[in-house]
Amino acid sequence: MPINWFDLVFGFILGIAVTGIAVWKLMPALMLVTHESKLSFDETVETFIRHAQEMGWQVPKVYELQNSLAKAGHHIPPLKVISICQPHYAFQVLEKDENKRISAIMPCRIGIYETSDGKVYISEMNIPLMSKMFGPVVARAMASVASEEETMLKGIVAGH
Repeated sequence: MPINWFDLVFGFILGIAVTGIAVWKLMPALMLVTHESKLSFDETVETFIRHAQEMGWQVPKVYELQNSLAKAGHHIPPLKVISICQPHYAFQVLEKDENKRISAIMPCRIGIYETSDGKVYISEMNIPLMSKMFGPVVARAMASVASEEETMLKGIVAGH
């Protein structure tokens, strides 16, 4: 039986298109991890910052996004973005020039927000997945970051 090149090429292109659409739809859900907090908004923020500092992490900035939006006349429930940095891991990532581009997504950021129904959530980057895109040096450092971030969530998120 001769090969039907049209069907073969069409099937190949269709397969690429379906895969592309699937990746496009799934990546946002895979890139971020969200946990429901068992604490109030303020307790979640305070406990997370305390845990980070107790583990030797720096907290260089806490962004009060609801306040920034309110100044522009937009009102949302409480939402803070907490920047955290562990200089040892940051150095491992940034030591080599080829990794300095990663500084665009540093330091690590954790979103803590309250929804309109009063529930509190913690949102973070899926570090194990995302770090694989940047090579073995970054992946090793970020594996340690992910492990320590999980420890920071103890007592805040059910099951941690």
